[in-house]
Amino acid sequence: LDVGCGEGMLTCQLASRCCDVTGLDLNSQVLAVAEEAKPRHCNVKFTVGDIMTYPFPPAKFTFLTSVATLHHLPLEGTLIRFGELLAPGGVLAIIGLYRAQDAIDAGFQVAGFIASQAKRRVHRFQEMSAPVREPQQTLGEIKKAARRLLPGSDVRRRLFFRYSLVWQKPNTIDQ
Repeated sequence: LDVGCGEGMLTCQLASRCCDVTGLDLNSQVLAVAEEAKPRHCNVKFTVGDIMTYPFPPAKFTFLTSVATLHHLPLEGTLIRFGELLAPGGVLAIIGLYRAQDAIDAGFQVAGFIASQAKRRVHRFQEMSAPVREPQQTLGEIKKAARRLLPGSDVRRRLFFRYSLVWQKPNTIDQ
């Protein structure tokens, strides 16, 4: 499951490694673009819906990803929902945005800005069609929620104003 899949670039890349892939997004217009760009005979299904209310059965997915989407949703409720949707042994991989809070964050933001400007000079810049929203949670708040709700998760600061969160759901309820 690719939550907040937008135009489906990552969703379609996942299709080469997975049997079935679902891209979920609230925006039907952007999903129409994704559907048009989808390779023929691709094992991807694009679905319009809200991750918090879409009637997916529990433990349906072995891999769940979300890129630059979590800051648009309630942090704790969404982490709980992601955990519910993962099958035992399944993996959650999030690339998210956080609100800068201190000098370390500011340093990473400066480095990210410089790196993004350099990257734009080398690679063609692609404008995003997704809605933009400033993140509300700090990296510390995200780490704290992840530790509590997804024990054993790994949250790391990344360049380009991002963090990664990776978690593997335990194979049994007892773990």
